[in-house]
Amino acid sequence: MKRIFNEVGVIFLFVLIIACGKKDTTPPTVRILEPVNNASLPAKDILIKVEATDEAGIDRVEFWIDGAKKREETSGVGDTFRYTWDATNVSSGIHAIVAKAFDEAGNYAQDSIAVNITAPYPRRLIATIDLLPNPQSIDITPGGSEIWVNHWGQTDTFVYVISTATNQVTHRIPVTNVGDNELRITKDGSFAYYCGLWNLDSAGILELSTAEYKQKRILGYLEYTPPVKTGPRGYGIALTQTNDYIYAANMGDPADHGCITKFNVSTGDLVDSLHLPWVYDIDLNHSETKLYAVSQDADLFYEIDPNDLSLIRQLPVGNGPEIILITNDDRYAFISHLNDSVYLVDLNNWSVVKKFDPGIGEFGMAFTPDEKYLFLCDRGSRYISVFDLTNPINPIMVEKLEFPDAGSFTELVFNLDGSRAYLVESHGHIYVLGK
Repeated sequence: MKRIFNEVGVIFLFVLIIACGKKDTTPPTVRILEPVNNASLPAKDILIKVEATDEAGIDRVEFWIDGAKKREETSGVGDTFRYTWDATNVSSGIHAIVAKAFDEAGNYAQDSIAVNITAPYPRRLIATIDLLPNPQSIDITPGGSEIWVNHWGQTDTFVYVISTATNQVTHRIPVTNVGDNELRITKDGSFAYYCGLWNLDSAGILELSTAEYKQKRILGYLEYTPPVKTGPRGYGIALTQTNDYIYAANMGDPADHGCITKFNVSTGDLVDSLHLPWVYDIDLNHSETKLYAVSQDADLFYEIDPNDLSLIRQLPVGNGPEIILITNDDRYAFISHLNDSVYLVDLNNWSVVKKFDPGIGEFGMAFTPDEKYLFLCDRGSRYISVFDLTNPINPIMVEKLEFPDAGSFTELVFNLDGSRAYLVESHGHIYVLGK
């Protein structure tokens, strides 16, 4: 009897030891606390917060994005584990987030959610289009099917036409005059124009047919060409919506052909001119009731009657103004500078209401089609500065888009719905940005 009792006791003790030493196979519990399922999130750093518990303790929590393991955390604050996902360059659309919580035995549980990453503007490099070095200015056809790019350099006397559907060069148009000047396409999409310069004896506004993909004519000639100094040899041009007149900037002192010239498109004749010092850029407001210009030498911003080219008023706008960009309601003008801040002018009150400095010398600018954001080329750097225009008189920089392999940027344009941006890059590329 004693023997039986001893054997039972040994068996009981053995079972107890096994029971006490056996690991719990119940998997941990895990729950994604942030973000919530089906959330729409901006393309930036996103905090993922996970709650994971287990009686024996959590060994680790793994964070997976779209089927790829991104991070492993072995300790948290209490039962909460965190990971900041850098979503700044991910594509817009639905992305899967999975959290896996493991115990020491390797048992795990998981939770998953879907989030919709949205970008309010194109900010992700999706393609580069190869051109020759020193492309300068860019514009997009009214329907958005093509972008046109001109070049500076006597070795590349072509204007490039690129399909926005394929991001491929479809035409190289031979031109008689190159120029690091503003190229603009007419509102009806029939013609493209820019100021061309060649050896100081042949210059003017080049007219290119968008239907025939060829140069049709040149309007005006440079100084030293008898009988009149009609230019132009400046950067900016302004086209009326019906393409009956073209206004062109002319650099130089007033005595040496610094002026604004007005041409009749139908005849190609010079209609009028207004002599001002070193006019770099000009622009018509959208109602075509005012013409605006900047002088780099005089550091002035001008308001002009486009009918008779009479000067209405002028305003000091800092050191070296370059490019003018006018809001759709004709209320404000942004003016970029070579050596100074960007100036914001209230065109009604005729006063500078804001100046801000994004950094490197600023040049080309463009609004997103909804005019909620301003893109600014930092000429001389690999950055594009982006400003929030929720309050138009107080632009707030939201980010600098950086492109490590880029040289610098001169100009950009958006497509019609704002889903693409096309940037002119100095090494000889067009950078295509998507959301």
